[in-house]
Amino acid sequence: MFDKLVIVGPGLIGGSLGLAVREKGLARRIVGVGRRRASLARAMELGAVDETSLDLESAVAEADLIVLATGVEMIAQQAAAVLPRMRQGALLTDVGSAKAAICRSVEKAFSVSTAAERVRFIGGHPMAGSEQRGIGSARADLFRGAVCILTPTPSTDPDGAGLDIIRELWEAVGCRVREMTPEAHDRLIAQISHLPHVAAACLVNAASDDALDLAASGFLDTTRVASGEPALWVEICLANREALLAALAALGQELNGLARALNSGDAKALEALLARAKNRRDGRL
Repeated sequence: MFDKLVIVGPGLIGGSLGLAVREKGLARRIVGVGRRRASLARAMELGAVDETSLDLESAVAEADLIVLATGVEMIAQQAAAVLPRMRQGALLTDVGSAKAAICRSVEKAFSVSTAAERVRFIGGHPMAGSEQRGIGSARADLFRGAVCILTPTPSTDPDGAGLDIIRELWEAVGCRVREMTPEAHDRLIAQISHLPHVAAACLVNAASDDALDLAASGFLDTTRVASGEPALWVEICLANREALLAALAALGQELNGLARALNSGDAKALEALLARAKNRRDGRL
């Protein structure tokens, strides 16, 4: 599919994409761009990339596709930096988990440059990963069976040509692709990704040390995501603040209903709440 693929940030997601692309034979050459020589050397050692660079702007020259796989705060800055360097017909995408802010920033960058005449940007978010970070946790099958959400906008992919290619890429590495607006993405992902993370963090913080000493599989499974990198999640929470606040409010209503049932000793109301959750989870997940 590509002669030169550039992955900016070949960590867990970027490195896994590199491994999957290599396994499927989708790119002739994969270039990894990062800030630490040791991490880039490890990515090359594991076969996620063919060559590496510490210089973002020079590395993207003549690339067919550039994938920004860094933190959500950095993606918009990197997009603005690479747009003037991209060749005619090149594609730019990302894997950030808060899409509205990123897409708005890229649209602004498009509006003040000639990029719209030369290249296409399609926002992306593969719903895959773990609480672990770094290239050492990357694997070629990470995206197999996962959903990847694409968020094209009229100003960054007006003819849809870029969308078709990015869709084909993610499908080729095993994803089921969905398309939606950046705003819809943020609203939905706040409910099933960002909210569970902060809820897990609160569950851990609410438990006493004595209780944590007794924790078994149920607590460990429920709170696994709380082991995620705090700095990364601060970026995500702030980037998707409004949608996350709405999701927290909805959770608060559920907790209040549970508290009322417990306070009044209403077994029927308590059972109804738990049964609804069981039926929804068993029927939809």
